[in-house]
Amino acid sequence: MLMISRRIGESICIGDDVEIVIKEIHRRNVKLAVKAGPRQLILRGELRASIEAANRAAATTPLDFELPVAGSPSEAP
Repeated sequence: MLMISRRIGESICIGDDVEIVIKEIHRRNVKLAVKAGPRQLILRGELRASIEAANRAAATTPLDFELPVAGSPSEAP
C-alpha cells in the first residue's frame, strides 16, 4: 500500500486515465474528486465488498426451478 501526503488541490495519478484530486479537508473528513475515463468503473470500497458478497451468495444458491423444454407446453405456476 502506498502512503503519501497531499494538500488541497494536489492530485495523485493512477495510470494514464485516473486522477484523484484532494478537494477539501475538514477535521477527519477528506473530499476527493476522481477524474477517469467513461469506461472506468469507480466504486466505494464498501459497495464493492457488498456486490462481491452478493455475487458469491448467488453463485452458491441452488436454482429452485426447471427451465422449460423446447416444444413442450408451459404450465402456469
